[in-house]
Amino acid sequence: MPGMTASRDIIAIINALPFVKNHGVELVAIEDGVTQVRMPFDATYSTPPGLFPTAMVGLVGDVAAIAACYAVAPAGHACATLDYTVKNTGLAQGEELLAEGRVLMAGKTVSVGAADVYVIDKGERRPCGTVLATARVYKVKD
Repeated sequence: MPGMTASRDIIAIINALPFVKNHGVELVAIEDGVTQVRMPFDATYSTPPGLFPTAMVGLVGDVAAIAACYAVAPAGHACATLDYTVKNTGLAQGEELLAEGRVLMAGKTVSVGAADVYVIDKGERRPCGTVLATARVYKVKD
């Protein structure tokens, strides 16, 4: 769509955010309105017995959903999370998390995105959570 921020720019902006970098989260793709976010397992952010806690499932889902909203925001605008809800749908135990985000409603001031979160373990992909996120759309100051 004309006037939108380029996908590669959004990937660079999101991946440079301190909370994203510090948790080992990476926005790896934005294509056809779908985002992909990955997070490798790190015992620092785990719960016994070696599980990704709900907070990490929510984190990757939030980044994926809000990045999808950002991808459809008008040029010169960005998105910030207003709130999100995470629902566990399976055991989050494995080598990494993968979240796939999409836009549900793109608005001028508020957008809504969703993400399905999967755990990858020994090459197998299993669902472990769903996130619904609301974004504030705002003009970036020069």
